[in-house]
Amino acid sequence: MKNWRRLFEIVRFPIEVLFVAFILTGVGNVLTNNIFGIVYLIDNDYVKMIAEICMKSGQFVIVNFPLLFLIRLVARKNGSSVTIISALLGYIAFLATTMLVTRGDLTSTSYSSILGMNLSKSSIVSYSGVTRYPLQTGMLGIGVIAFGTLFAFHLTKNRDEYGLFSFVSKEVSCAMKVVIYSILIGVVFSFVWPYVIAVIDKLISFIAVDTTNPVNLTLYGCLDSLLSTLNLGTLIRSPFWYGMNGGSWIGMAGTVSTGDVSVWAAQIAADSVSGQAGRFITPYYILNLFAMPGLIWGMYSMETNPLNRPKMRMLCILATIVSILFGTMLPLELMLLFLAPLLFLAHIACTGILFGSLQAFHIYLGFNSTEVSTMTALPGTLPELITYISNSTFHTTILFMMIVGAVVLLLYFFMTRFYFNALSVDLFRTGDKDRLVKGALKALGGIENIKALESNCFALTVAVYEPEKMDMARLKRLGATRVVEIKTGFQIYFGSTSTLIRNEINKERRNIEN
Repeated sequence: MKNWRRLFEIVRFPIEVLFVAFILTGVGNVLTNNIFGIVYLIDNDYVKMIAEICMKSGQFVIVNFPLLFLIRLVARKNGSSVTIISALLGYIAFLATTMLVTRGDLTSTSYSSILGMNLSKSSIVSYSGVTRYPLQTGMLGIGVIAFGTLFAFHLTKNRDEYGLFSFVSKEVSCAMKVVIYSILIGVVFSFVWPYVIAVIDKLISFIAVDTTNPVNLTLYGCLDSLLSTLNLGTLIRSPFWYGMNGGSWIGMAGTVSTGDVSVWAAQIAADSVSGQAGRFITPYYILNLFAMPGLIWGMYSMETNPLNRPKMRMLCILATIVSILFGTMLPLELMLLFLAPLLFLAHIACTGILFGSLQAFHIYLGFNSTEVSTMTALPGTLPELITYISNSTFHTTILFMMIVGAVVLLLYFFMTRFYFNALSVDLFRTGDKDRLVKGALKALGGIENIKALESNCFALTVAVYEPEKMDMARLKRLGATRVVEIKTGFQIYFGSTSTLIRNEINKERRNIEN
């Protein structure tokens, strides 16, 4: 858990960049999407051009966000340029290897033209006439490449200057090692990853047998949430959003639409919404409009420092607006994954239950979009919901969703508070909480040295009488990723355990006072 907390501090910046990317994409989408009608009110090519720039920039970051994590994971205070360039070279070698070595009979969603890489012409006879693409391994592939890069950098740093290849600089040697490691990693993934795909395909087939079964939709919701967080959402979304697994519909003109999203868009265009189209999209409205705001304000309620609350409040207001207008599930899910893994698992379970429950009550509200990329699509937002309000067909559905949404908002709010107050440390009663609290007290110079103590979801803020009594090394050993001196004292980054540590120390202080 100490290493996991350190990992959150490392990836925090890429998550924030991803949040900005969703803002850019959302603004561009609202201004240019014909469905919302705003594009018809804007008769200015410069505004439209800016909107397109925002949307394309944001979409590029969203599609390639694992690359941001790779760069941040390998960045080091000394030698950052070496590790970053080496990691990029390694990642390219990894993609090229999976493109050439992986067998070509996997489902089409298993491959992706990452960074535009593909092979349409080859001197290899068996590859001629067939365009090949790298494997889509998402965050998992990135994680292994990052580890290989850091391992190679460590070896190179300790290299003997008088060896056989001493004429090769350490920087070039590191890059060469990373490329070799990445090729080997690519070969391993090429043989192992098809088994992962086979498991996912079996789960998809199980769900597709009966998509009217709430249990099947519950499983879909859990898988969708997990895989999309790992940048693998296309594996499960494409078959149901745009494939036969999501159903089909024949229009009056005889045109056939396949996939939940395609069917919904066709029925809306024909003003003939019927059947059960939209079942794979409906929960997104509740998640974006209610669940994520509940999570955001639950985390805000953990901020006890009155000096930080105004700044935190403005950030939460912005995040809530973005979630409602554009959707911010991916950045928030990634934040939960690295900050509070148990809360992330609870979110996955709640998402699955929401999919199953809405199916059980036959509540459907789809996604009217021509966007074919499941990674950059923004389903379940307020602007689209508004387009359905004037249609009396959807009034009962929307009312039901508002009631369920209010319940979900409260659930996420109190679930978040309960996690940070009670479950962030020592879920299985191993004694870790007591050892952590006692260690923190010793490191802070004892309970009598503490003047004031505040906390939020990320850090502990402490004011002490005698700073020289603090043991910074002990704090680091206890799992603090950073200790920063500020105007009001010291900010100690204990991650999700910060609130619980504060609560326990304040309990000890009250006991002494009484």
